[in-house]
Amino acid sequence: MRKTMGIILMIALLSACGNSAASNDKGEVPELLEVKLTGPEQVEKNESVIVKAAVTYGDTAVDDADDVQFEVWKDGDKGNSKMIQPKKEDKGVYELHTAFKQDGLYMIQVHVTAKQQHNMPKTNIHVGEVKKESSSTEEETSHH
Repeated sequence: MRKTMGIILMIALLSACGNSAASNDKGEVPELLEVKLTGPEQVEKNESVIVKAAVTYGDTAVDDADDVQFEVWKDGDKGNSKMIQPKKEDKGVYELHTAFKQDGLYMIQVHVTAKQQHNMPKTNIHVGEVKKESSSTEEETSHH
């Protein structure tokens, strides 16, 4: 009787392990957290600016991101960057409302954490009298 119970218990344990491994291996590719950053390329000093970050996970807008912050700095001066909380607007759209007091090239990077992923695309805005060729960094996107 003890042998029979031991065999039944061992079969139950082995079948449970086999089922969970099979159910987790469906060959599906996990969705990526995507962030599309849009805003003007050129503005005047003290002009009101809106930069939008549209956050999606697969085809679904992300309204419940864990954290969204815009980091803004003047080109070449990232050490003095400012982190700004956005306004949540439409489904999955987060907006930065700001203005720039000085001419120059400004970098804007949005940091988005959602669905256990982090994405931080970057863009730039030319403010006032600045040559577009003066950019020392290019637009880039990072996935983590």
